[in-house]
Amino acid sequence: MSVQEIKVNYSGADPTAFGVLGLAMCCLLASSSKLGFTDHAATGLLVGWAGLLGGVVQIMAAKIDFKKGNVLGGTALGAYGFFWLGMAFSWSTMNGAFGPGMKAAVDPKMLGFIFLGYLIFSLFTTVAALEVNFPFVVLFLFIDVLFFSLTLVTFNVGPVAVLAQLAGWSELTVSIIGFYYSAAIFYKNFYGRELLPLGKPLNIIKKSAPAPEADQRKRFSA
Repeated sequence: MSVQEIKVNYSGADPTAFGVLGLAMCCLLASSSKLGFTDHAATGLLVGWAGLLGGVVQIMAAKIDFKKGNVLGGTALGAYGFFWLGMAFSWSTMNGAFGPGMKAAVDPKMLGFIFLGYLIFSLFTTVAALEVNFPFVVLFLFIDVLFFSLTLVTFNVGPVAVLAQLAGWSELTVSIIGFYYSAAIFYKNFYGRELLPLGKPLNIIKKSAPAPEADQRKRFSA
């Protein structure tokens, strides 16, 4: 029995600018809370924006990226999209939206394991980001710092007040770089040339040459 490789031809626009915009907006709103620009305890508005702009938008963009064959874009946008959906449900639960029983059953330290898992994910995707462009690498590096600091704060390890500020400022930096990257990709796709510099891949880890179509089909034969 053989399994045929399914190849999808996608001729639509690049969704990256749209997906990264969702990330940038949510990080801007969330960092405003962490840094005290807004009430840290008031997460009501975060729920809607995180679920819709952070979650749905990035998942939509991820779906298109997968159709294009963009493994890194689809995986990263999809993973972070579901992260924001998860956070929206978590905040809703902690705010009592699903009843007092669910609220009472919350152990905030469980979020620490979520942050730790996403730190691991972000670290290995940072390696792949090295082969994209400079702003993308910097974006992932600050995401790494964000999840690192959030993990320690949630587990109450180290200088929590300092780490909480680190989380806030790194998240704000992710937002700023995200807006820049979204604009750069948008302009590049709209005008057909680079208006905001993106830089070149570092080419630290060489990709293997794409196999001929016949050889690709053979790889999926059993």
